[in-house]
Amino acid sequence: MIIVITGNGKGKTTSSIGQIVRALGHNQKVCLVQLFKGEDFYGEQKILTKLEGLDFFSFAKKHPFCFRDITKEQTVKECKQATDKLKEIIKNNKYNLIVLEEFNIAIRDNFIEEDLLIDIIKQLNEKSNVVVTGRGASQKLIDVADLVSEVKEIKHPYNKGVPAQEGIEF
Repeated sequence: MIIVITGNGKGKTTSSIGQIVRALGHNQKVCLVQLFKGEDFYGEQKILTKLEGLDFFSFAKKHPFCFRDITKEQTVKECKQATDKLKEIIKNNKYNLIVLEEFNIAIRDNFIEEDLLIDIIKQLNEKSNVVVTGRGASQKLIDVADLVSEVKEIKHPYNKGVPAQEGIEF
């Protein structure tokens, strides 16, 4: 099954982490490949890296929109490392679930070519369930997916100037 979790609301990563926990609870082998999430900053990273049955990989740790010292060219190069890792996983796929965190962003911002990633996802899906998260999922990816959920923001304290809170947003 190919699952896409998209939308402008908070909860896409939280949902995918819940899916990881559920799969691990059934003694399934899980792979998480994350983009644009730094390293050892987000609370989920600190706990997930300690779990048995989960392989965790992080690439393109900084997005140029948030970090002005990172160029688009650097980000494209680092995202290519992620797709190279996914191609390696295809060859030796031992996973029941593969989560591609923030990959919708990589397509949206032209860091990963859409058709390439869709082809990779289809190949991964031959042996695994695949979850793809991030705002702005492309229509092509939505069309390929078996299940699509949209997380919609209704209200967020950030809009009133409240800064991100540890344990809630990161």
